[in-house]
Amino acid sequence: MVKRRTKRHGRASHTGAAGPAEGRWAKAAAATVILLVGLLSMTVSACGAGEDPPEASSEAAGGQTVTITDHAGRQVTIPARITKVFCSGPTGTNLVYTLAPELLVGWNITPTDQEKEYIPAEYCAVAGLGGWFGKNTTGNVEEIIKLAPDVVLSIGDVNEAAASDAERIQGLLNTPVVLIDSTLTKTGDAYRFVGEILAMPEKAEELAAYSDEVIRQAQENTAKLAEEDRISLYYAEGGKGLHTDPEGSNHTEVFTLVGARNVADVELQEGYGMSPVSLEQVIAWDPEVIVVASDPSGETNVYEQITTGEDWATIQAVEDGRVYVIPHGPFDWVDRPYSIGRMLGIPWMGNLLYPELYDFDMQAKVKEFYRLFYHFDLTDGQLQELMEHAIPVP
Repeated sequence: MVKRRTKRHGRASHTGAAGPAEGRWAKAAAATVILLVGLLSMTVSACGAGEDPPEASSEAAGGQTVTITDHAGRQVTIPARITKVFCSGPTGTNLVYTLAPELLVGWNITPTDQEKEYIPAEYCAVAGLGGWFGKNTTGNVEEIIKLAPDVVLSIGDVNEAAASDAERIQGLLNTPVVLIDSTLTKTGDAYRFVGEILAMPEKAEELAAYSDEVIRQAQENTAKLAEEDRISLYYAEGGKGLHTDPEGSNHTEVFTLVGARNVADVELQEGYGMSPVSLEQVIAWDPEVIVVASDPSGETNVYEQITTGEDWATIQAVEDGRVYVIPHGPFDWVDRPYSIGRMLGIPWMGNLLYPELYDFDMQAKVKEFYRLFYHFDLTDGQLQELMEHAIPVP
């Protein structure tokens, strides 16, 4: 729940008795105002017939603001009416895109040609402005300031470091920054919070309720699994598939939620993650399933390396043909960056590992999700392209 305190900025007015000279000036001024109003009305009637009047800005409405408490407990004063939003990283941008794409002043990363296939044309032209996420990434401060967002949403980890970064970004942009928790199981709460900030509670509730139900079903299904029934899984990242993230990482929350047993016995690295491992380690772990990170830029061929390379051939997942690539477009279904696409990645991953628990028409679910969250009607050809290497081969 957004806690608000409302303020209206403006000058105080003072009244008092007017003298004779002041009275004459007041009458003359009033007559002038009446004349100007009449002329203005004629102009609007002549030039604006059949058009909606322009929407008043928050400044024109008196500069009304509200003070909210964000998920880090910070008191942040923001405009009461938000018309332009920037997000500090892709996790936030992707969420706002699903709720109100018309409010975004820019992407963090300009979409690739592959990603643009799944984005309506009117949103493709928005520029990439960088942000504060990942490794050594900085927002284009000058361009962001020019676009004058009303608020910056920082959706991710909520801790002291994140709060410190929020204050720094706020100082750089002179724009309020609101911290919002991106924990997977709190996705519904994130939607509701953003929905209140953007004055879109009904649409936000629709997406929040969908997310809550996906998570509830996954938790319920995982509770039915005996330890010996959990499928072992290796998450292959990097140009050769020899980077990964262990249990407990933000990057592997989908695998954990559906009850997979992540074989990666490596130290958890906060933030960007991607711990290096050797092929000998992966062979020793011998996972039943290998999930390959997506590559929207098309610069690597990890799937081919794993499925055709002799070095990987003895691993059970390769022998059984259970190597899958995470779908990506316009956003990733699991990770890099982790986003609202996880609400589709959860049932996809569950259906791959435990089809008896996740028994539904996956293609119908994908089309429904894209229509509801991504404002996009998938063709059968686009669906096939998305799901290439993402489902079992008959």
